[in-house]
This record gives sequence, structure tokens and C-alpha cells, in this order.
Amino acid sequence: MTGRQGGSTALALLVVAAAATACGPVDAWIDEAVAAWRTCRGVALAGRVSDLVTPIGLSVVVIAVVRALWRGRPRASDVLRVVVALAAGALLVGALKDFLDRPRPGAEFLGPGGGSYPSGHVANTVLAGIAALTLWWGGWPVRISWRGWMLLAVALAIVATARIYERRHWPSDTIAALAIGGLYGVLAILHPDARWRTVTTALGLVLAGLTHVAASYGIKVRLPASTAVSRTKPVDHITFGSAHEHGLLRGDWALDVPDPRRHSAWLHSQRGELLLPTPKRPVEELRLVARPRSDLEPGTCERLRVDLNGRRVGEALLQTGWRAYVFPITAADLRSAGNVLAFEMSRDGKKVTLPGTREAAFSELTLHGAGEPAAR
Repeated sequence: MTGRQGGSTALALLVVAAAATACGPVDAWIDEAVAAWRTCRGVALAGRVSDLVTPIGLSVVVIAVVRALWRGRPRASDVLRVVVALAAGALLVGALKDFLDRPRPGAEFLGPGGGSYPSGHVANTVLAGIAALTLWWGGWPVRISWRGWMLLAVALAIVATARIYERRHWPSDTIAALAIGGLYGVLAILHPDARWRTVTTALGLVLAGLTHVAASYGIKVRLPASTAVSRTKPVDHITFGSAHEHGLLRGDWALDVPDPRRHSAWLHSQRGELLLPTPKRPVEELRLVARPRSDLEPGTCERLRVDLNGRRVGEALLQTGWRAYVFPITAADLRSAGNVLAFEMSRDGKKVTLPGTREAAFSELTLHGAGEPAAR
């Protein structure tokens, strides 16, 4: 790679990283499409893939370092510089995740500290791959074969798919991670001019330190997530604990353990209903915060189907812990009075048949419209 090619590539990657933040509608569409394909086994497999990223990445880099030192190409001092550049890049990615505050999918209700943009798993895979290929080649100028780039591309596709399928990142988070990791890697590791590599590594460390300090003092850049939920104030807000106390829940419900953060209620049967007031303004999304039981057998999952006035608005695989599940609705779905939101539980595609068993806890429900910025 020549210096001019490196500069052009870096500029293109910078544009891609910035443009990824504007992919909200596409992100939301992909997340909704993937939801229909999520299964318990699939989510578990994606989690295992994510867990293997760090140990495999470190192993590959260590092997490349040992091979380079054994062959004497590049020199030991250059090998050390590559390792330092890799470490600085990893620190920078971690700091950016805190400074660029974007909620993860299903965590729009958590507030500051989203950590979704960029994907650390993808960015670090890019950095580790570039470092390993550079060391494997033996130094500069680096002319990595197409087989090496293809191997890295396959690894990135697997990692990015796992993070999206697991709902740990929006698709644009992985694209931005690829661009940011590639931008840094091209200048700090691949660039043929040692001065560029040294300056970029130093700037990476300085930027990592500055963004870390800024985030620790609450100075963050707010990046919206990819649904209207994160971009608008709620038109209406209902907690299930209050709904239970006011007789708005139908079916076998019980209050959850008192929690100052979540006034929630448990559904103890296959089906339950919530009497929903008519919104004062048009709405386009419904956000439901819920969590499944934590004592389910391994490989067992719970699915939640949501109907509004008899029309199905969506279905979701409930994942561990409190998460937000977003369903699109329209003004035509709502009546002037007597709106009923129904929840139906199933396990592995089979209906729950044991009455009186806790199935899922529901915390809050919010209705969201378009055009009014969210208060954060």
C-alpha cells in the first residue's frame, strides 16, 4: 500500500463511519426482519461466537508475533510498535463507545451509557486482523494476499452477524466499527511511512484519554438509536404496577417484588390484557419493557405475541434481563375508546398450559409519535 492509497482509503472510511449514524430507518427495518428468525439456539450460538472473539483474536496476534520474531521480519522494534498500535486502537475503541452515547437495541430506556456505537467486537477484530496480517507478511510495504483479506472478511462477517442477531448492536454499529477500525489500522499499522504510523498511534492514545475523561465527567455525544422510541418523547406512559392497582390488567397478574426503578407486574398465565387509553396524539411505535423468567431450563425460550384490538402488531423472543421491545402501530389500530392490548406467551412455539406459573414480568409501556425530540 502506498502513502497516497492509504490516505484515500482512510478518508473513505472516515466518511463511512460518519454516514453510519444516519442509517436509523435501515437499522430498524433490519432489526425487525431479523426478529422473525431469532431462536433460543441461535441466540445462544451467537453469544458463544461473541465470547470467542477476544481469545481467538489474541491467539492469532500472539502466533503472528512469535512467527515474526522467529523469522526476524519485521525487526523486534517494529513488532513492538505494531503491538503498541494495536493496544492503542483497542483503548480508543473502548473510549469511543462511552463517549458516543448510543443505546443498544432493546435498551433505549436505559438513558446515558448505551455503548452501542461502534461495535467493539467488530472494531477489535479489524485491528487484530490487520496487525496479524502485517506481521505475517513481514513488514512494509505490506502487500497482503487476497487470501489474507478474504479470511479477515469472513471473520468480520461472522462476528458482525452474531452481534446483530444477538441484539447487542444495530447493523450500522458494525459498519461504523469496520470503518473506524479500518481507518485507524490503515494509518497506524499498514501505512508505509513510519512517521504516519507513529503519529497515528500517539494521536489514538491521546484521543482515547481525552474521550475517557470527557465521558467520566458526563460529557458525551448523544447518538440516537434506530427507532422512533429513542428520538421522541412518549405520548403516553404506563407502568404495569400502577395498571394492576387501578384495575387496568385482565387475567392472572401479580405485583412484582417492590422495586424503586421498575413498578412491574408478573403475568401468571398464557394470556393477559391491558386496557389502553386512547393517545392524545398520533403514534407510530409501542415500546414494551419486559423480561422472561430467569430459571428456565437451558435451551428453553419464551416468545411474546402482542395484539392490539384483535390485530397482531408483532412477536418477540424474550431475552434475558429487562429489555425494550418495539412494535409499529398506526392511528387506524386505535379506537376512540376501549382499546385492548393482549399479550400471549409461548415456549419454543408451544402454548403454556400450566396455570398460575410466572411467565414474564412487564415493567412499562410507552407510546411514541414522530417529530418531537426526546428529553434525555
